[in-house]
Amino acid sequence: RAFFTLPTSGPNTVTASRTLPYASSPLYGIIADVDSYTSFLPYCSVSRVTHWTSPSHTSNSTTSSSPLPEGITRRWPTRADLTAGFGGFTETYTSKLFCIPDCGIVEAISGDARTEIPEADLRQETLFKSLVTRWTVRPLPQGQKGSGDWSEVDLSIKFHFANPLHMALSSAVADKVAPVMVEAFIKQAERVLGKPR
Repeated sequence: RAFFTLPTSGPNTVTASRTLPYASSPLYGIIADVDSYTSFLPYCSVSRVTHWTSPSHTSNSTTSSSPLPEGITRRWPTRADLTAGFGGFTETYTSKLFCIPDCGIVEAISGDARTEIPEADLRQETLFKSLVTRWTVRPLPQGQKGSGDWSEVDLSIKFHFANPLHMALSSAVADKVAPVMVEAFIKQAERVLGKPR
């Protein structure tokens, strides 16, 4: 019989949403720039994209945020290694990334999580039993919020730690993670795109 047992539970979900005075395309580019996460995202000490899509050929590229030849869209990350830490715990894990610019979705999955976008076959990670992080960026209809380009940015993090101790320890801070991440992205948007007028 165990001396100390932790309750088992299912995945938790935390969310945050903000309306921002920026066009959705440049915000999407900032969210999809996983390599830069270590420069501004709390709790993230390493973020390295290990696999990319091939640049695709199109007749009209509206989502590109980097200078590419006419008719070529940018490459998007498809896999990344991240190291995150909080309260004395640090872990490196691999996420499979799905970037769908036309829908404004950047989704990262780890562990045995499955995306609803396409079928995914991932190896088991040590930190998370499953992790699904989904950013959605949508332009607001004109006139809904002042003038100019405004966007709605939503973040949803569904997580289930493999270790019940991590799950128990995370319960005290889990609700704060999504808002802190959104605020970090807002500050990065202000640095990259300038302060809103």
